[in-house]
Amino acid sequence: MTTAVAVLICFFGLMILGMPIAYSMIVTGFITINFFHAGIPQVVIPQRVFAGINNFILLCIPFFMLAGELMSMTPLFDKLINLSKALVGHIRGGLSHVNIVVSMFFAGITGAAVADTSAVGGILIPAMNKEGYPKGYTVAVTVSSSTLGVIIPPSNLMIVAALATGQSVAILFVAGFVPGILLGLAQLVVSFIWSYRFGFPKSSDMTWRDRVRIFWEGMPAIGIPVIIMGGILGGIVTPTEAADLTIFYAIVVGFFGLRSVPTMGRLYSSLVIVVERLGAVMFALGAAMVLGWIFAIAQVPDAIGAWILSVTQNSVIITVGMLITMLIVGTFMDPLPAILIFTPIFLPIAESIGMGKLHFTIVMVFGFVIGLITPPVGSVLYVGAAISGMKVEEFVRDLVPFITAITAILFLLAFVPPLVTYVPGLFF
Repeated sequence: MTTAVAVLICFFGLMILGMPIAYSMIVTGFITINFFHAGIPQVVIPQRVFAGINNFILLCIPFFMLAGELMSMTPLFDKLINLSKALVGHIRGGLSHVNIVVSMFFAGITGAAVADTSAVGGILIPAMNKEGYPKGYTVAVTVSSSTLGVIIPPSNLMIVAALATGQSVAILFVAGFVPGILLGLAQLVVSFIWSYRFGFPKSSDMTWRDRVRIFWEGMPAIGIPVIIMGGILGGIVTPTEAADLTIFYAIVVGFFGLRSVPTMGRLYSSLVIVVERLGAVMFALGAAMVLGWIFAIAQVPDAIGAWILSVTQNSVIITVGMLITMLIVGTFMDPLPAILIFTPIFLPIAESIGMGKLHFTIVMVFGFVIGLITPPVGSVLYVGAAISGMKVEEFVRDLVPFITAITAILFLLAFVPPLVTYVPGLFF
């Protein structure tokens, strides 16, 4: 117990002092070995970092990142926007609803919230401002809808969660369908209410002939999510192979089929972006693996689990406590390391109160994802701020209704397991 408490104090103390999370995890590892397990050689730390990222399952991440970048260079993304306008653009607050629907479509391609915010925000934030939407609201709806990118499959965080819990990536992708749709619908409800309350403008109406034409032209863009999930559910390809096919599809259809071959300079810039993001993800993942190993040898999960169960064995109270902890942790920690750090702590507790591993994993990912849009650490907030030219504090108030709606869906998923487990049960 003493070692567990010391490890936790060291880790959170370093973060409070301002040390980046990844470095805090690695430094905690070195300190723990030096003071509590001197017999373990320090060379084990870099070995653990390498072992943490040396996993075939992680190949999905760079391929899905690259697929999103390639698609943004082609007219395929514009076709998704036009398709969304044909669906909901004619309703009051049309561009607000379009913002959310586009994110639902785009989530089925990139699997990353930051990529969603960059792509959607770069086009729709200026367009919404031009039509007279409040500037703070345009950023709030954009960053909120980007959370769909890590719930609706494919999802980079689901891949990491599969690694942390020892589950299939495919089953987690399928389990994210209903939660992702519920998340999108909840945001649309907020968008509808605010649109009528504040009199947001309608987009131009379309004739049914125009809608049919746009649907037909948008079919190539919809083909990417179909390839990803159709191939996986049909047992034709693995998630990694689906990511490879997505890149091939974006090149063949987007570049050559739609005659939109990018310049070498733009292609190189996109590859640099992918490598930079991948480097950050892999370093954080390797560092989190080190901390997870340190927690294991210090028996941190056992100590926390024993303490919680000694306080109460009421499953409702324990579940609510875990959810609140996820929400609090998400405000100062990125979801990726949070998932890897807290999985070994929460999973045994969840299983002890009858929560299945699949159910727990989706709820955990959902809970930590909310941290992407809550200050002070929410990464997509700063992307939205950079695109809009606003400060985060200038649009935080507009985020409140969206955060409230997303939190309500989190609690619904936690206490109604079939919303997570029913669809995967049909295929696995």
